[in-house]
Amino acid sequence: MHTGLRGRVAMVSGASKGIGRAIARALAAEGARLSLAARSEALLRELAAELEREHGAACLPCAADLTREEEIRRWVRATVERFGGVDVLVNNAGAVQGGPFLELPHQAWLDSFQLKLFGYVRAAREVFPLLRERGGGRIVNVIGIAGRQPFPDYMIGNAANAALINVTKALANEGAPHGILVNAVNPGPIRTERWDGLVVKWSQAKGVSPAEAEAQLLADVPLKRAGTPEEVAHLVVFLASDLASYVTGTATAVDGGMVRTA
Repeated sequence: MHTGLRGRVAMVSGASKGIGRAIARALAAEGARLSLAARSEALLRELAAELEREHGAACLPCAADLTREEEIRRWVRATVERFGGVDVLVNNAGAVQGGPFLELPHQAWLDSFQLKLFGYVRAAREVFPLLRERGGGRIVNVIGIAGRQPFPDYMIGNAANAALINVTKALANEGAPHGILVNAVNPGPIRTERWDGLVVKWSQAKGVSPAEAEAQLLADVPLKRAGTPEEVAHLVVFLASDLASYVTGTATAVDGGMVRTA
């Protein structure tokens, strides 16, 4: 099957590592032209060189702090100057601080919402008019299953993710008359650097081996394993492609069956 992504311009935030890096690789393999944003310029340049070498993909690495509105605008402007427009936006940046509710300072809420919730909203606001000019396009928000099922000691993330799922559905309604399809992907436990760090912390806290800690963390996952960034990227590519031309306003879990909704 053809995804129709060859030659299209895709912007990916949080692209320097983990899920974002896998998404960039998967889009490059489909022939997309890429504008990649993250805070680390060195990692972005390394990734851009890799994708150009392996897939012949045209890549624009753009170091940016997506908590800052002017830097999001700069990223969008640079993309339009390089490629002439935008077809796909993948919002992926943002790790939210966890911890017990009464121990989290108010600033932690503000900082986390500034990056994940408002970062996604601002990027969508900047790109939406460009997609409308293009006659349509795709926005894919990588959010997380905590928006469906709250997790202990993760209240900020629970709230931010739930808000983003709602934003996704509302933005899908806004985009439908213009051919702009908006969907969310909700990863569960995914084997990234962040997951590895969580396993180590859990191991130390519980006094068990890393293998035992991981088994405990995965106890509620029917498939009994963590997913891979590539498994998330496959769904993102589908939603960004012509194959998903009748899909909008959805929030799909990639979590091994951990959270199931009717």
